[in-house]
Formats: sequence, C-alpha cells, structure tokens
Amino acid sequence: MKLAGTIDIAAPAEAVWAAIIDPTDLAACVPGVSDVRQIDDRTFEGSVRASVGPIDGDFSFRSVLVRTDFPSDLVVEVEGTDSMTRSRVVAQIEADVRSTDTGTTTLTYRATVTTKGRLAIIGDMVLRATAGVMIGQVTKCLRTRLEATPR
Repeated sequence: MKLAGTIDIAAPAEAVWAAIIDPTDLAACVPGVSDVRQIDDRTFEGSVRASVGPIDGDFSFRSVLVRTDFPSDLVVEVEGTDSMTRSRVVAQIEADVRSTDTGTTTLTYRATVTTKGRLAIIGDMVLRATAGVMIGQVTKCLRTRLEATPR
C-alpha cells in the first residue's frame, strides 16, 4: 500500500523538521503510541495500540532513522509485529519540509507499507482507512503543538 500527502503547518520549517525527526516528540502525536525508547542515535522501539478492521492489538515496533538531512531528505524504516495475530508490518516513510511564500511550511510525506499475516487478508481498503484516520490525528496534533508555539 502506498500513502502520500501534504500537510500545511503555520510554523517555521525548522520547527516542523525538529518535530518529525524526534521520534519521542512525534510519538506524542501518534494515537496509541506508548513506551517509546531510544536504542541508539538512530533506532527507537515502542508499541502502538491500534484497531485495524476487526483486529485490535498492540504492535511492537522498531523505527530506524535512515537519513535525516534537513530539509528534504528524511527516510525512516519501521517494522512492527501485532501481539494478537503475529502479523508483520514493514514501512518505509519519506518526508520533506518546504517553506512557502505565505509563511507556512508544507510537510510532504510518502510511505510504502507492506503487511503479512491476517492484516494482509483484511485488505488495502481497511488498512488505508485506518491509516487515514491516524494521519488526520497526527496532522491535528502537529498543527496544535507547532502553530501555538511563538515564533
């Protein structure tokens, strides 16, 4: 499954970048994420409680910051396993930020997500809907946190 989109945030590009490259900071905006811990300077682990169609579970995950070159080259690889079905999720997420003429920042993201196990059987449409809800919640949180910060 491929996901892509843009998010406009009324904050400086540097502030948006700082929020998205810090997994513990970003985790505060991702619904259901808990227990995020740093393994080394580029690797983080944690868990996320999520419902995907009829499957409710805790997904343990490991994310690796592959590239973090401001402002146009963030690459993160994420692998996770569902505690209930042992389904696997592998994602590669790319993002960049661009300042606009109107003083806002556009965050562009692209993700390729692969699932194995019962999650794969559920299908693309259910997974895409769940991802859409989560992206909406992350967007709202980032805007609230970053746009409220004095510049």
